[in-house]
Amino acid sequence: MIIRLPRFFKGKPLKVKVQERLGPSGPAVPDPEELERELHRKPSPALIESLEDADPFVRSVSCEVLGRLRDRDALKPLIALLKDPSKHVREKAAIALGTIGERSSVPALIEALNDEAEEVRVTVAGVLGHLRDREAVPALIRALSDSSPVARMKSAISLGVIGDPDAVTALYQAAKDDNELVRKYACEALGNIGKPAVSALLLCLKDERVRSHAAQSLVKIK
Repeated sequence: MIIRLPRFFKGKPLKVKVQERLGPSGPAVPDPEELERELHRKPSPALIESLEDADPFVRSVSCEVLGRLRDRDALKPLIALLKDPSKHVREKAAIALGTIGERSSVPALIEALNDEAEEVRVTVAGVLGHLRDREAVPALIRALSDSSPVARMKSAISLGVIGDPDAVTALYQAAKDDNELVRKYACEALGNIGKPAVSALLLCLKDERVRSHAAQSLVKIK
């Protein structure tokens, strides 16, 4: 069907084609009862189901929403997505697991610290600190040698958040890192660990590059 609209400029009237109501040959109209059921489905089961969607964007968004809902029923599917082909989905899955806050996801997150994508390793390092599980300490110590300075920095921060004295030696070595931010946050992490890290911070005072950071961390120790 063609509707002719007046044109206010030179030329012929503008023609607009309007699609007529679809007949029997058009797409099937959804059954009203089925449509009603779909529109009123509980969000979590629908979102968990969408974690298997072919579109990585849909999987990513579903991860994010499930994390906000803190739905523990989504733990296993989210853990499985730490191996998703899309690095963006893997990153969103790690964030969701951190938001849900269930420590049973820690072993899978530790494995994800070896992800090929820098963004994923950085995110996972931060999530492990948020979960504050000491099981992650050895892996985070190894991550202080990551090729990415951002991943090394995040690992240092997380070790400080967890506060395990076993990380003192590794953090002292990280305070000599080539990257300035890694050195800074290694000193801050030592300060967060507290009294067990005093000797390491005193040694850091001898290094001009981190002297001020070490001093600031020392004065915060109670």
